[in-house]
Amino acid sequence: MAEDLNTPAQPPRSAFAGCLILITMGIVVLIIVASAGWALKKQSTALADFTDQEPLPAPIASVENHQAEFNSLVSRLAHFEHEIEHKRPTEIALSPSDLNLAVANYETLSNFRGQLSVDTITDQSLTGRIHLPLNSTEKLPTFVTSILKIERRPNNLNGSFTATPALTNGKLILTLKSVTPTQGKLPQPFLDGISRLLLSGELPEDSTLQTLLSKLTSVELRQGAFVLTYHPDAKAPSSMKEADAMATKAKQFAALGAVILILTMILSFIVISRWKKSRRKQS
Repeated sequence: MAEDLNTPAQPPRSAFAGCLILITMGIVVLIIVASAGWALKKQSTALADFTDQEPLPAPIASVENHQAEFNSLVSRLAHFEHEIEHKRPTEIALSPSDLNLAVANYETLSNFRGQLSVDTITDQSLTGRIHLPLNSTEKLPTFVTSILKIERRPNNLNGSFTATPALTNGKLILTLKSVTPTQGKLPQPFLDGISRLLLSGELPEDSTLQTLLSKLTSVELRQGAFVLTYHPDAKAPSSMKEADAMATKAKQFAALGAVILILTMILSFIVISRWKKSRRKQS
């Protein structure tokens, strides 16, 4: 009984604290939903500025109309592969027609059918037609589009492109330098997001084509031709050196930042200590 009397009474819990938590959570959820809606509205409006509702697929080459060229392409590719297998220096020059026929007939490049076609090749870049179906607002729920006043429509990026090729780690990459839509202007952040196209596709490491690509030593553009080269004494391009260099620089910056932070903390400690000592003397 004495223990009960000596035990301090627990203050009653306030319902206000629980309500405050619920209100805060509700506000946070509301902000998240509003931000998502605002971003969706902004993205939809931006897409409508440079896309078409109607798709305009890039031309797909027909073997029937270019049988002799296709036979030549198959023969030259076979010879190119044969020379690489026997470790003899070789190169193959592919014209715009060769590239278009390759896209139309080789399964590895099937994803680009109707999306990319090459018109011209200079020693600086490739140019051609591009068609990319983007996110359609027709797939959004009706109540979302009505609340946000979003137009329900397909979004097709149709137009022309300028690009340069690269070879790294056994991968053929096409980097889009510019895209000119049939209407409006493509925002730079959007171009940055779609600029790197993996021409060689995602191939198994042990596949014949991937083995062949891994042996290539250079890729370049010449007037009218996309040129792949193999030389047994040359090393295949790799991004590992660049990645290692960037990693080294990042470590150096991190170490420098750590040193600056430590020095700042030491300086702050000295200043605070002197300030406290000065206050004690004054009191």
